[in-house]
Amino acid sequence: MVVRYPREIVEEVRLQNDIVEVISQYVPLKKKGGTYFGLCPFHNEKTPSFSVNSEKQFYYCFGCGAAGNVFGFVMEMENCDFPEALKKLADRMHIALPEPEKSGQALATEQLKARLFEIHSVAGRFYHEVLQSDEGTIARSYMEGRKLQPNISRKFGLGYAPERRGALMEHLKEKGYSIQDMLQSGLVIENKEKNGYHDRFRGRLMFPIFDPQGRVVGFGGRIIGKGEPKYLNSPETILFSKSRNLYGLNFARAARKKELILVEGYMDMISLYQAGFHNVVAALGTAFNQEHARALKKFAEDIILLYDSDEAGTNAALRAIPVLTANGFRVRVTQVPDGKDPDDFIKQNGAVEFSKLLVNAVHYISFEIACIQKKYNLNNPEHRVRFATEAADILSKLDNAIERNVYAGEVSRMTGVEEGAIRSEIDKRVQKEDMAFQNEAEKRRQMNQKASDVIHHREKGLMEAQRSILYYCASEQKIYEKLVSVLEKEDFTEEIYYRVFQAIGQLWRDVGNVFPAELVSFFENGAEQKPVTEIFAIQLPAQSKEDLQKAMNEAVKLLKRTKIDKLTAAAATVEEIQRLVEAKRMLDSLYITI
Repeated sequence: MVVRYPREIVEEVRLQNDIVEVISQYVPLKKKGGTYFGLCPFHNEKTPSFSVNSEKQFYYCFGCGAAGNVFGFVMEMENCDFPEALKKLADRMHIALPEPEKSGQALATEQLKARLFEIHSVAGRFYHEVLQSDEGTIARSYMEGRKLQPNISRKFGLGYAPERRGALMEHLKEKGYSIQDMLQSGLVIENKEKNGYHDRFRGRLMFPIFDPQGRVVGFGGRIIGKGEPKYLNSPETILFSKSRNLYGLNFARAARKKELILVEGYMDMISLYQAGFHNVVAALGTAFNQEHARALKKFAEDIILLYDSDEAGTNAALRAIPVLTANGFRVRVTQVPDGKDPDDFIKQNGAVEFSKLLVNAVHYISFEIACIQKKYNLNNPEHRVRFATEAADILSKLDNAIERNVYAGEVSRMTGVEEGAIRSEIDKRVQKEDMAFQNEAEKRRQMNQKASDVIHHREKGLMEAQRSILYYCASEQKIYEKLVSVLEKEDFTEEIYYRVFQAIGQLWRDVGNVFPAELVSFFENGAEQKPVTEIFAIQLPAQSKEDLQKAMNEAVKLLKRTKIDKLTAAAATVEEIQRLVEAKRMLDSLYITI
């Protein structure tokens, strides 16, 4: 644990936040028996493999293996660490948190972040000053050609990275920063020959990238003149990820509007802002994804997608739509006519005409239908059938029956096909998807039970042996007390399982029971929560005392035999081998009674 809260507080927050209620805010769930199923938010799928166990308070995806308790889920969905997830869930239930204890590692990380924020701030000022100098003449000319106003340039902190290989590096050295910190910032990189260092950005118009709090976390640089790539972003760092950050989100947040305009590039975003549209953000040269959507969800409910009207822009919009709708946004789409981008349109037509584009933005369903219409000639009867069928497939994805009916009427008017026939086709698809959902849930449960039976009746290897040992140790205190005197740290092939074994003991001593979700809370890292949750994801069937003893002895002997075999293979002396042979002989006579 890096940042520590008292375990009593952690458990109180977990108990107050029912995992089904929390996950239902992100993922639609359907109940089947004691388990809830839905489409996994962590990988793309069409049939549900994501299960939420209400009784044990954890989730498990049979498709991608994602697993954890309520803290693990929030950490994954919100892309945050354990203390942040704890705070979010505490705030949700109005629980006051004490000040956390911080480890040396946490303090070191905080100090590194502080230095990197400083370096980015210093770099931003440096680039801005260079822009005003003789070296920045070429960049200023480019900005004048794009009709960027000086006050907007200052507000966005635009700058210029000179051609000199080590200009920023030398400036940062003068300010007292180490090469190691510069490398961590990503603004300075090692030479290919590994005999020195140089600036990452050279000869580029620089766009500081701010986090929602207005701190510089990275840069985007546009080449001035010839060169590739046209745009270059900062690399992934402890402060910055282009898969999470959105350009201009700090300014859009200040606009305090629940509707945001989503555009493709830096200049589009700045041009719209300059024209008076302050609720605008841009992706950073990467496809719009789940993490972007989660970042926007904190600040907006409605999105107007404004991508270029060429084929690439249209396809990008079509890919962004399901990501946005899956995260609960109301989405409308508009495009600039004649293949222009928003920046060019505003320069040529002005803010008033651009406002009309926003006002006339259409529901995303209308946009999707218009896109598929382009593939067909509606004067051709066969094309009308194919178009109406494809449109019905799109409309079947809508949850709102009223919306489905309204757009079914639109398709009917476009094609001449009776509205009742289109609605019937939509209903068939909705029923088919519902049936597929239920069938897949049933299939997953049967697979789950089958896996349980296999584990119960035959040995499944080291991982299963360790999981079964830990499962039974968590189920009964007397089993744990027997095994704690038999098992050693070296018997476990996975370090995480030994730590689980220790945590089970602590819970028996301190609390008197072991609840799976509380045990998972001992592990604040999402990657660690997964194997811990998997121990309980499959319910082992009840056994007689004799069968349980037999299963426990087989599992313990498998672990110890594996350890001995490994030590024997690495033995360097005859004495060592003899000692291990004796240990193996004694192991044959070991029998644990419960």
